[in-house]
Amino acid sequence: MRTELLDFSGLGSIDLGTVIALVSLLGTSIVWLLDRYLWRRKRLVYRVQVDAQIGVHPRQNRAREMVDIEVVHQAKVVQDPSIVLLRLDNAGTDIEARDMQGLVKFSFPDRKIVRMKVVESHPDTLGGLIEAEMAPDEYVDTDTLTVPKLAINRGDHFKFLLVLSGKGKDVTHSGYLAGGANGGVYHEPRPRGPGRRTLMFGATTLVLVGALVAFFLVDVLQPPDNCASGQLRVIGSTAVEPTMTELRSAYAKDCSQADITIAANGSRRGVGDLRDLGAKDAAAASKVIAMSDGPAADAPNLSGEAVAVVVFAVVVNRAADVTDLTTDELRKIYTGKITNWNQLGGKDLPIRMVSRVGPDSGSRLVFREKVLGGDQELGITSDDCRRDDDAAVAKYHRCEVGTTDELLTRVNEIDGAIGYAELGTARKFPELAAVTIDNVVPDTSKVADRSYKFWEVEHAYTYRAPDAKSLTAAFLDYVRSTQARPVLERGGLVPCGALPPGFCG
Repeated sequence: MRTELLDFSGLGSIDLGTVIALVSLLGTSIVWLLDRYLWRRKRLVYRVQVDAQIGVHPRQNRAREMVDIEVVHQAKVVQDPSIVLLRLDNAGTDIEARDMQGLVKFSFPDRKIVRMKVVESHPDTLGGLIEAEMAPDEYVDTDTLTVPKLAINRGDHFKFLLVLSGKGKDVTHSGYLAGGANGGVYHEPRPRGPGRRTLMFGATTLVLVGALVAFFLVDVLQPPDNCASGQLRVIGSTAVEPTMTELRSAYAKDCSQADITIAANGSRRGVGDLRDLGAKDAAAASKVIAMSDGPAADAPNLSGEAVAVVVFAVVVNRAADVTDLTTDELRKIYTGKITNWNQLGGKDLPIRMVSRVGPDSGSRLVFREKVLGGDQELGITSDDCRRDDDAAVAKYHRCEVGTTDELLTRVNEIDGAIGYAELGTARKFPELAAVTIDNVVPDTSKVADRSYKFWEVEHAYTYRAPDAKSLTAAFLDYVRSTQARPVLERGGLVPCGALPPGFCG
């Protein structure tokens, strides 16, 4: 291809391609200027002013030992929390509600919304209108925020403050404004350079993050109010064993003269052992606390008090592809009437029931009373639920284990397995799904309104009333304290002090 040269007198030779490029550039600039400053087409501009993880990352091990910070919302730890501050400006002509022919949406890939709030708007009434059109709860556990259809005048702006969970980083948008070029929604990146506005923005960001930390209940594990020395043994419920172990570690970290042992052995057995020990050696029994899922039926000379509500869940191995069950379906499973997950819309897998051993298990008793309606579970067909010792005749598959951790490990590893356990511990197993029961999600927030039924009040028993200066009394005070509340909530327990009066009995 040959480029022709034009000969203009006095100007020399000019390349035709250069002329075309200059004319195109000039035309584009003119159109852009007209669109921005004269035609004033509809333009909704957004900026991601903050997109940062929330957390404290001390550089020194000493600092890490002094503070333990987590973001907790509705008694649940927010995994991989981050904060996003999103600003939207009308940089063009007035936008009417009918102009939003394609919903304006902002997505956060690989993240879920935990909480959302409009924190600033101009004029102030705009923020109220936006919140009135939005139901914040509808955005929980979704990855997309939808801007409501409303009128936004020229020069108006508003900001969304969001807390998200997950490890994603990007913010994407979609939408269409009638009368707006290229859809009418534009991303305006943050200006670069450490100018005064950037520095001011950085300071503002620190203030916002600090306010957010308070707003979303960032729990700092504080040291005990008082320390006591001596020895103590905590026995009983295996459902709360992980929580009691964490409380023991937190207490002993600051109270180094306290020697506390956790030896969970089942609710009924723990209470029975404490009762028998008290009859033989009152001094030794005074150094024991027995945790029980529910009140103890036979506890002479024992002093018990309600500590928290422990939330249980029915857990199913994810291979079954079932996440919703009714009480009636659960009773049919545990009476052998339903034996394959395909009968419930799941995969073609035999249902393998993993249960707790015998009458000492508090969680087994709660499951029988609250879910099975008092019915007994079926007999054992296998020692480990992986193989069938009597496969030729077994119409159902069921095994028993001694502890909560064993139960969850089996269900986590065996395709088609089902079991029941304390909610907080169950969350730590990746192949488990805590199923809804009668369309109600197992969650601590569903306990207070009594919509979720599978829970019990956790009691702490001592042999008679402990001496006020003893380690037994001091540790019980710590378990009841506000300092211990984050640990209880992280374990899926609701402290009685956080529930309405009389709720724990």
